[in-house]
Amino acid sequence: MTKSEPTTRSETPHRRRPQFGMGSLLMVMLVCSVMAAAGSYFVRSALKPGGASLLVFILFTLVTPVVLMIVVSLTRQIALWLSRRRR
Repeated sequence: MTKSEPTTRSETPHRRRPQFGMGSLLMVMLVCSVMAAAGSYFVRSALKPGGASLLVFILFTLVTPVVLMIVVSLTRQIALWLSRRRR
């Protein structure tokens, strides 16, 4: 029989723990707080008559920059993909 050699610390598989920076945690908190505020406002405005038009304006104002950035990013990625494909 052969003796099994003891495994050293460098030979064992090392699982990498996820690391979060302060900036990413603050971004997550910002997104969660804005979503909670929008949900709260939505519930309150649904109970009041005439509050829906103001809600649509506020949500449109909050969502438009994000949608615009998504469209610009997708357009840029498609342009890069087409330029690589033509080579």
